[in-house]
Amino acid sequence: MSLAMARIGGLVVVFAAVLGGMALVTATGVMVDSGFRSQPAVRLAGADVVVSARQSIPREEDLPVALPERATVPSSLVGAVSGVPGVADTVGDLSFPAAVLSGTASRTADPATAGHGWSSLALSGRLTAGHAPRASNEIAVNGGRIGQQVRVVAGGRPAAYRVTALVDAPGLYFADARAAELAGRTAGARAGTVDLVAVRAAPGVAPEALAERLRDRLGEHYEIMTGRFRADAESPGAAAGRGLLLVLPGSIGGISLMIVGFVVGGGLSLSINRQRHELALLRAAGATPRQVRRMVAIQGAAAAVLALAPGAALGYYLAARFGELLVRIGALRADQPLVYGPLPAVAATLLLLGVVRVASWAASLRISRMPVVSGIVDTRTPSGARTNAGLLLMLASLVLATAPLVVQTEAAAIGPATAALLAVIGLALAGPRLVQRTAGALAGSRLMARVSGPAWLAVNNCHGHALRTAGAVAALGMAVTLGLSVVLTQTTITKAMSEQATLGMHGLVTITAPGLGGIPHDLLAEVRATTRAAGVATTTVVTEPLLFGDDPRLMSRPAMALGPDAEGLVDLEVVRGGLDELEGDAIALDERVGQVGQSLDVTMGDGARVRARVVATYRRGLGFGPIVVSHDLAAGHITTGLDTAILARPAEFGPLLDRWPGVELTTLPEGPQAGSASAQALVNMAVLAVLLAYVLVAVANRLVATTTARRDELNALRWLGATPGQLRRMIRWEAAMIGAGAAGSGLVLSAVPLALLGVGFLGRPVPAGPLWLVPSSVLVVGLVVWLAVELPARRILR
Repeated sequence: MSLAMARIGGLVVVFAAVLGGMALVTATGVMVDSGFRSQPAVRLAGADVVVSARQSIPREEDLPVALPERATVPSSLVGAVSGVPGVADTVGDLSFPAAVLSGTASRTADPATAGHGWSSLALSGRLTAGHAPRASNEIAVNGGRIGQQVRVVAGGRPAAYRVTALVDAPGLYFADARAAELAGRTAGARAGTVDLVAVRAAPGVAPEALAERLRDRLGEHYEIMTGRFRADAESPGAAAGRGLLLVLPGSIGGISLMIVGFVVGGGLSLSINRQRHELALLRAAGATPRQVRRMVAIQGAAAAVLALAPGAALGYYLAARFGELLVRIGALRADQPLVYGPLPAVAATLLLLGVVRVASWAASLRISRMPVVSGIVDTRTPSGARTNAGLLLMLASLVLATAPLVVQTEAAAIGPATAALLAVIGLALAGPRLVQRTAGALAGSRLMARVSGPAWLAVNNCHGHALRTAGAVAALGMAVTLGLSVVLTQTTITKAMSEQATLGMHGLVTITAPGLGGIPHDLLAEVRATTRAAGVATTTVVTEPLLFGDDPRLMSRPAMALGPDAEGLVDLEVVRGGLDELEGDAIALDERVGQVGQSLDVTMGDGARVRARVVATYRRGLGFGPIVVSHDLAAGHITTGLDTAILARPAEFGPLLDRWPGVELTTLPEGPQAGSASAQALVNMAVLAVLLAYVLVAVANRLVATTTARRDELNALRWLGATPGQLRRMIRWEAAMIGAGAAGSGLVLSAVPLALLGVGFLGRPVPAGPLWLVPSSVLVVGLVVWLAVELPARRILR
């Protein structure tokens, strides 16, 4: 360690690299851990056991497919459960859309599931004043006053209710008979059902023991939950939200680990190279290659251990910020907090120590085997095999970049993203030889006869120290390539989806009612009295794989539900059949995945299995998804039982909006894929921004350490007659060459994949999105290099 402390700059680089890497991996780990363990608050806190229908489809050797729509159970199950020994009380719970339009009663947090029957209060809260609602026009609320009149939309039906009770539980409580009517459980497909059965155990009976008795009595047909897992039964969408926490970090996790490994390995390589003369002398004194490698490993581990604790703390902070972002964009429920356990930090510690150990071994392997004279003189040259491998990877990246020309689905983003990864790896491998050849050609050109002395020295320094220069060029080029590729790929695909949705809903306005839990039943009729309109619902369906990139066994995806009234209103660019045939168990498919007349097995969002017939095929699958289901088919399988939106021709909607508080009007078209796509894009960009900031800080730290280590070289040039001003100009020329090489290589490696993506999705060789990122990337790279080189050089040359 005394040897390393003499060259502490290299270990500082390792410390900074591990600190940032620990933060990134810990933050990702928190998201993944929350994906398995995060739960919203339990509403039925007084229930020891909750019995519900299955809300997932199990898969062998894989996570189950979550079903976000409510699957119901028969009302008779309440009696069956109450007869099990150890059961003290049972309640058949209902949840349905309910929201207060006027009055002083407190507003509900989630209007889609705010309505409940009075009997549920026995397990979710208590009566604080008044008496239970008995008539159909009576209600219990949390807030307000006894006897007041409130106007409420419940189950899509507006009505006036009199407050007869105040409760300390969230939501609106109706008489049980009225609740069953509002929830659609007295007629229709869901007649005679409840959402779940909440069970209170008898005194002295443990919840787990009672749950086991219920499993023995009821068999495997139902989910029987205790403890924190009761929240899954209460909120089927919670499991889907946890699935999002697993998917989003994983979508960029490969890039994260590659960047962390790249930066940590580069820091260790710099630390070892700064000690190469001392290590060579140790070899001369009798140290074996194994002893040299062990010493290097101890140095790296010591620097890494110091960074673990602060890195983990920073990781938990980053995870909290990511969680806030997910809630803000609507990708995660506000009542579903992240889980901050020790496991992510422990896993990140093991992973980072493993990366440091492997990087130490790889970085010290060559120098530990070198002859003593080679270690002292520094006779390293770029390897031909390494260069060829790098060029082959860059060539392979061009092949992958052609994917958008063949596949016009969201999965086409894999092509440019993977191409960017291969390209930056290839740049790191071939960079030293490319820098050496480029600088050598420049040094031997006639141009050098006309440049100043500092510029001549800078070019020859880059040529003679190609490995040193290429390390900075490759790392900064990676930042430019990944930044432009990932961001512009996301924005280009989002633009293509938006264009198709815009064309399909051209000239329409969208009416929604998020504050009411869905579109009230009478609202569509009122809109139709003014202009032509169609009700639209959004649900989830599970099918066999339909498109390239789908899960090879079961694929869950959002789907739009349309009826015959959408014909002539929504333009999916139908190829065969027509939307006027979307009745009963009918679906429409993207023309690439099916044809009219065939049948397809579809699992609805509540688990119901349907053999659907294809009545139409269309071309605008990117904007509307590969499958559209009939309104009839979706109607009995949506939690709220209400439409999500109304699509209508423009008209005067002012009076209508005045009559319906909570109803919103927009002219922005949005397909069913837009929500999940935009959420994933925003999170990917946020994670990428943190990653690139990490890379820039690590590279700047490395350049500072490298420049500081050149003190003897700069002093020698001063002894030979160079002035401090000339040496500063030389350093600036070197910084300019590094910045230009990094920016140029990053732009070239990202240009071809992005151009092909633009051709495949937009019909032009220019991607969509913030093109100001291109000059901004060049400026940021130049600024980072200039500051990291200029400031330590000034200090040395004072």
